[in-house]
Amino acid sequence: MLTIKHTVSIAVLAGVLAWSTPSLANEAGDLLAKMRNAVHTLDYTGTLVYSQGNELSNYQISHTVENGAEKESVVRLAQGASASDADAESFSLAKFQQVQPQMEAVYALDLGGQEFVANRSCQIIVARPRDKMRYLQRYCIEPETGMLLKYSLVDRSHRTVEQLMFTTLDIAVPAQATALPPPVQPNPAMPAALPPATDWVFASLPAGFQQVQDLRQEGINGQPPIRQIILSDGMTSVSVFIAPPGAPSMLDSIGISSGAMNIYATEVAQHQVTLVGEVPALTLQRISENLQYAR
Repeated sequence: MLTIKHTVSIAVLAGVLAWSTPSLANEAGDLLAKMRNAVHTLDYTGTLVYSQGNELSNYQISHTVENGAEKESVVRLAQGASASDADAESFSLAKFQQVQPQMEAVYALDLGGQEFVANRSCQIIVARPRDKMRYLQRYCIEPETGMLLKYSLVDRSHRTVEQLMFTTLDIAVPAQATALPPPVQPNPAMPAALPPATDWVFASLPAGFQQVQDLRQEGINGQPPIRQIILSDGMTSVSVFIAPPGAPSMLDSIGISSGAMNIYATEVAQHQVTLVGEVPALTLQRISENLQYAR
């Protein structure tokens, strides 16, 4: 049994609230914004089924907000024969944190019917991509609390490449949810944030994607540092890792493509470039082709 604990900065919540208020006028958009808030602000405990590709696993998840900071515990209860312990690190409801208004330009939001999941009624929301650069996303959200009960990613072949569904769930609203959050403190475990890159630039990006973070990961045992540029379209994100000549292979530490997650490796200006994201492989290739070393 493997236990993973995450503490997520309340800065994520601040971004959610800033995005959720006015930008989507329709009911589907408002409920989606409420969901993005709820998974970060509610106290909840439950069990769920999570599938990625052909692999199926069960998890127990617990999430609390204490003094403005999120604490999430994910315990794997059972897994398929081919899953490794490292796979557990890829699962977390904290992934629903990308919050940018440009999503309206690249996704059409549809309001679907209702389902009954984990003894709760939920409303179906479908985020349908307007191009081939991203997956269809399907949510089932409890209207009263905004809690996400079921989620899936579907590719252009109508194949579900990733899915989660709660089987049991208890929800509570933390007392501090009604109070103003404390000042944001930097998370010492996070890589150092850099100003927007000027040496590495993108000649263009697939519609809707823009750079949201530029991080520097210090090398271990004297190894050169690795640059991580994070792009987002408001619903999903892509990480672009850039390592200088002589750095160890990044593929060994990142792993291989699985389910909705794709990895694309190439070389730009003699640097090792690895792209990772829950988008089609074509999207990663297009992004890498437009990456330029400007120094």
